[in-house]
Amino acid sequence: MNKNSARSSFSKSLLSWFEKEKRPLPFRKSKDPYKVWLSEIILQQTQMETGISYYNKFIARFPNIGDLAKADQEEVYSIWQGLGYYNRAKNLHKTAIIVSKNKGRFPEKYKNLIELPGVGKYTASAIASICFNEKKYVVDANVYRVLSRAFGIKTDIKKSKAYNEFHSLTSSLAKNIKNIGDYNEALMDFGGSVCLPKKPRCKTCIFKKKCFAFKNNMVEILPIKKQTKKIKNRFFNYFVFENKNSFLVKKRDKKDIWENLFEFYLIENKSVKKAIKSLNKSITINLPTPEKKSSSASLSHQKITVFFFRYLLQKKEDMNALKKTFKMKMLNKSEVKNVGFPKVIDNYLKSHS
Repeated sequence: MNKNSARSSFSKSLLSWFEKEKRPLPFRKSKDPYKVWLSEIILQQTQMETGISYYNKFIARFPNIGDLAKADQEEVYSIWQGLGYYNRAKNLHKTAIIVSKNKGRFPEKYKNLIELPGVGKYTASAIASICFNEKKYVVDANVYRVLSRAFGIKTDIKKSKAYNEFHSLTSSLAKNIKNIGDYNEALMDFGGSVCLPKKPRCKTCIFKKKCFAFKNNMVEILPIKKQTKKIKNRFFNYFVFENKNSFLVKKRDKKDIWENLFEFYLIENKSVKKAIKSLNKSITINLPTPEKKSSSASLSHQKITVFFFRYLLQKKEDMNALKKTFKMKMLNKSEVKNVGFPKVIDNYLKSHS
């Protein structure tokens, strides 16, 4: 697009498109800040289809923020299970407790919303604009993608200056718009349904005649995003102590991935032999030959190779001895669904149920 002539028509065309094509998402049925907030937290790092499924689960179990505030953290984690980035679930519960103390009313101003746990610039802007029509503009992956392609912006979006540049642009595009919430939703919807990261629908795009990326064959190049973060390789050896009715589990309480989720006894070591040797040195009972299964977990900054060693123990006293040695919790198999596990362990449990 020509940066001068097209900017004035961009928002008008976008809103016209949104009026006809906006997706009938469940959290759009009202401007309830609880539902908007919940959807925004869930949809961080989550695809829309998956996010809607989890949103519906949460609303069914917690129809209002007071219900969510009263829940045990473990129940919140169990419903969240599979979404990843579990710090979101932790902050979700924290915020629910804070807001419920204010008679369930969310702050109406961006400056107060951003003080809530887990609510950053994007989420605070979304709630403030959609629910309270405050003139705050969202900048997320969709906004970076749509605007960089439409206007040919080649700033690396990983750089700190990118946020201010794109925020300035989107606010200038919407300066004559009365309903900022609709504008923000339209921009996000367009990025989520037309201007996609892969296989964008350029042929049906309302901006294709003026789009810089389309005209210059740069759709696959923009936005510019240089990878700088190194992937860390880790090796988890899980020892699954199990009998007919129960497992031994332990909560992860260190400042690390999967904090506050439950897991089996873990020894982190690249060498399986050294891990097993370390286990045997720590115990006084004789263990049966384990069943072994491998798996993996990919996070944005870590690749984890996982081995499960399943020990089927016949004697209850052996389970109790291991429970005491490793300071673990005895979990009845019927309770597994009520406890939050990392996805890699949840998948393992499903395959052995």
